[in-house]
Amino acid sequence: MSATKSFQLNGWHVLAGLSLFFGADIAINVGYVVAAVHTFPGEVASEPYEAGVAYNRTLAQEDAERKLGWQATIEQVAPAVHGEAITVRWTDRSGRLLTGLNVKGVMRRPATEKLNTDLTFNEISPGTYRAVASAAPGGWDVSVTAMDHHGQQRTADRRLVWR
Repeated sequence: MSATKSFQLNGWHVLAGLSLFFGADIAINVGYVVAAVHTFPGEVASEPYEAGVAYNRTLAQEDAERKLGWQATIEQVAPAVHGEAITVRWTDRSGRLLTGLNVKGVMRRPATEKLNTDLTFNEISPGTYRAVASAAPGGWDVSVTAMDHHGQQRTADRRLVWR
């Protein structure tokens, strides 16, 4: 009869098991952190310091735009021939349609500056302006600025989802 040696758990086995477990856990977490920072470094402005310094000017501009009283309704309408159409309806404080405006816009991804798309709007009916954009599926922040012949301007923003 041969005597088989039974397994005995000792300190070295526990140390090796814990080292393997926590080593794998740390390696996986480091991989996730590297992938996250690589895909989104956390910075959405190309010049964040300058944007921060100019923030008071941005607040003053937004206050002047609010006092102007223009309102915008931004909508995503049915697909167009070369993308999807975006319409903006501009009204003044009393609800009258604003015609003859120079309307431009930009579509941005919420978390990156890649794939920004400039938009040019044409007036299709009094106070209603339309642009066609071709964009990848997902969320897009649309910012539209209208300027009249006196140089007064107003910016409106909305998030749209392309399917």
